[in-house]
Amino acid sequence: MRTGDHELDLTLAEYRIAPQAISVPAGRLRIVAHNRGILTHNVELERGTLDSGEERIVLSTIHTLLPGASAAVLTGPLAPGRYLLVSSVGNQTTLGMAATLIVR
Repeated sequence: MRTGDHELDLTLAEYRIAPQAISVPAGRLRIVAHNRGILTHNVELERGTLDSGEERIVLSTIHTLLPGASAAVLTGPLAPGRYLLVSSVGNQTTLGMAATLIVR
């Protein structure tokens, strides 16, 4: 990682991403996901909101993780705003597997 980059550790379990509300400074972000559940999960960083009806745009992805697995992705520079972290496997997002990321 470069100076000014930040790291975010996520725990994935059945229908929950922890932490749920995250705030980080603008810039690049290294997202590390740990699947602590019994199902497969992934993580997508998206621009947009769940309830706005607008199209969400996927910015970065950690592909499907088996139970017990971990992986990381380094995002491009993130501008201030509101982002989503979701698991898009099956219908996990609609079951509540989403978190809010505020970039300030």
